[in-house]
Amino acid sequence: MRTPAFGTSMVDRVRENALGPPCPQCGGGLRLTALEMDIPHFGPALLATIQCGGCSFRHTDTILTRQGEPSRFTLAVTAREHRDARVIRSQSGTLRIPELGASQEPGPQSESFLTNVEGVLWRFRDIVESAVALGADAAEAGAVLARIDRLIAGAEPFTLIVEDPTGNSAIVHRDAERVRLAPEEAAALRQGAIIIDPSAIDPT
Repeated sequence: MRTPAFGTSMVDRVRENALGPPCPQCGGGLRLTALEMDIPHFGPALLATIQCGGCSFRHTDTILTRQGEPSRFTLAVTAREHRDARVIRSQSGTLRIPELGASQEPGPQSESFLTNVEGVLWRFRDIVESAVALGADAAEAGAVLARIDRLIAGAEPFTLIVEDPTGNSAIVHRDAERVRLAPEEAAALRQGAIIIDPSAIDPT
């Protein structure tokens, strides 16, 4: 990846390219604009915007460009300091809490985020509440929410697992254990991210 020196103009970091597929709204021509950037904790990335010249269609996404070693991070959350541990989740990261039987897997619209262990619990809580709104069993969901609330309050220990076939997710804490995933383990994970080499983008 080309890394601009300090003082390089923003224009030098932008690449534009016409896309073949037509606009899903009007059938017009689409254009991709990609801005090279470096995101703290995630590394090199592209801010990619697809825009139609004939209508208002526009889609923006942040795409990581680094392919790391497939990894699994595991943290036994037994103390207050563990709930403050930083969690980096890329577009390809899978989060699991075995004690809840819960997992958050990546999909086509997955987003990268930076939070802490307690923030992960709140995200799972939001997912359960959304499921109730969509018609899930209220009694079962209530039991899960009560369990999550106990975990947030630190009333019982639990385990957080973060897996990523691209190696771009992590739990940042001295007590977190990291292991390299075997090829078959990495292949079994869902992968929502698109890995792009910025140098391969046609500048025309």
